[in-house]
Amino acid sequence: EHYRILERLGSGGMGEVYRAYDTVKERMVAVKVLRPEMAADKNYQERFRRESRVAARLQEPHVIPVHDFGDIDGTLFIDMRLVDGASLKDELRVNGPLEPKRAALIIAQSAAALDAAHADGVVHRDIKPEIGSCAYMASERFAGGQVGPAADVYSLTCLLYECLTGRAPFETGGDLRQLMSAHMFSPPPRPSIMRRGITRAFDDVIATGMAKKPSDRYRTAGELAKATTAAAGSSRPPRPPLPTPSPPTSTRQFSAVYENPSGRGYTPYAPPVYAPTPAPPPERNPRFGRTQVLLAA
Repeated sequence: EHYRILERLGSGGMGEVYRAYDTVKERMVAVKVLRPEMAADKNYQERFRRESRVAARLQEPHVIPVHDFGDIDGTLFIDMRLVDGASLKDELRVNGPLEPKRAALIIAQSAAALDAAHADGVVHRDIKPEIGSCAYMASERFAGGQVGPAADVYSLTCLLYECLTGRAPFETGGDLRQLMSAHMFSPPPRPSIMRRGITRAFDDVIATGMAKKPSDRYRTAGELAKATTAAAGSSRPPRPPLPTPSPPTSTRQFSAVYENPSGRGYTPYAPPVYAPTPAPPPERNPRFGRTQVLLAA
């Protein structure tokens, strides 16, 4: 018994992932087991082995190392390093949407790993914040078209949208038919109207990365990461709430100092002060007396 299966970590469209113990190398690993119907397809087997060999030699720091791959009793498997910790989906569920700069950092790290894989001819096809979801698949995957690096750019943009808003781009309540229709025909959602503090620059990033035609998207995952970093740099942090004034430690009544002249009680205000009436001007002595006036006449 090469691998001792301990628990299932998750499942997706291609297979299931288990926590397992490698009895030969005596270490804990993650083992992805492919679905039997896929393992039975000769073309898929060839692609699986080719891409597994490429993945095993990738040295990009953000790529989880592949230890081994092959088949056991006709079942295809991949043996990978086990990375303990919560998924991005768990982080969003517990702590809510990420700040734009942190989201940009996650996208940049993921983009570096994808560009390294694309350079060696490997397309991931299954980018998502947790195991077991098809809410991030590009329209060409639903339509049965050719799948290339642009499909990964689309999925990574969907992941960016969820990092910023805390929800997947299209929520259909589990209705797969509606989900497929939304990815194929609905316009990309705008994160700026879903959350305060997200600028319209992110609307443009999402619109380009989730374009329906693969040729209209960013040419590489790195271009998407660069645009995301630029949009994060233009984001203004939300204003902190105003501090709540603390209640007074003690209260004091108004003192009745000034008597109300109307006799109805007391008032805390001083009585009005009126300006004194100016004295009349003194009488001026006439230039001529009465006798002088008579003489002049």
